[in-house]
Amino acid sequence: MSRIDLHVHPFLGNKNLVDVVGAMEYQDLDIIAVESLDASIYPQVISDAKKFYSNSMITPEGIRLRKGRYILNAREYNTKENLHILTVGYSMDEATPRTEIRNIIDNGIKNNALIILGHSFVDNGKTRTAGHISDDLSEELEELCKEYSGQIALEWNSYCIPWMRKGLQHWLNFRGIETKYYDVNKKAEELSESLRNQGYNVPIIADTDLHAGTKKDLKHMGTSRIIMDTKGITPREVIDSMRKNIFDGNYRNDKKYVDFSHLMGVYCLPFLLSRFSK
Repeated sequence: MSRIDLHVHPFLGNKNLVDVVGAMEYQDLDIIAVESLDASIYPQVISDAKKFYSNSMITPEGIRLRKGRYILNAREYNTKENLHILTVGYSMDEATPRTEIRNIIDNGIKNNALIILGHSFVDNGKTRTAGHISDDLSEELEELCKEYSGQIALEWNSYCIPWMRKGLQHWLNFRGIETKYYDVNKKAEELSESLRNQGYNVPIIADTDLHAGTKKDLKHMGTSRIIMDTKGITPREVIDSMRKNIFDGNYRNDKKYVDFSHLMGVYCLPFLLSRFSK
């Protein structure tokens, strides 16, 4: 069985691929996808792989290390619709935050990517983490899921701790930023189930959305993960196997929220300080 986390922001710079692989071993992960928001870090991953893992298999889709672990090329995107989306096994380098989400999805499908709508009910614009999307955008999200049934998945996000988001909502309201709140992971699960009852196929994928500011933060990788049998040797074959398993329902979600102290340090405090300083 392969243990997989498809949403990892390692923030390479003060860290390198050796640190990332060490955290994979610590957390007993076989496959990860590494992203940056609105940029690709895969060129740096390749550079580190050539330096530290010279016998690895390097392809446009990802890297297979000697021990059979995989680090996949991926990217997270802001979109014109203000929804976030991930493409695993492919990076649309020309995309900008003004690119329409259907353009990214269509390019991902054309390049055989695994496509995931990231924390899809989070308000990524006004409140970034505490609020939820508008009713109009919720309707647009549902139509998008129906249109791409069997080709996109919804994310269960380990950073979206309900009580912490609700606390941030109260703080923002106190600061005069009108914010509505609900449990965004629960909403994603409800949408997936509702679509399934209507004959659509938009599964839930559990991942961490790790933001690793330090080497220590890397140890939270894989807090949430998916578990499945994967087939193939090359990164392309493994991605194709994952995609088939996901849309056939042959996988298991292992859902768990990250620790309060980790999320507060890497995300909430920086968010609050940026708001407070305005």
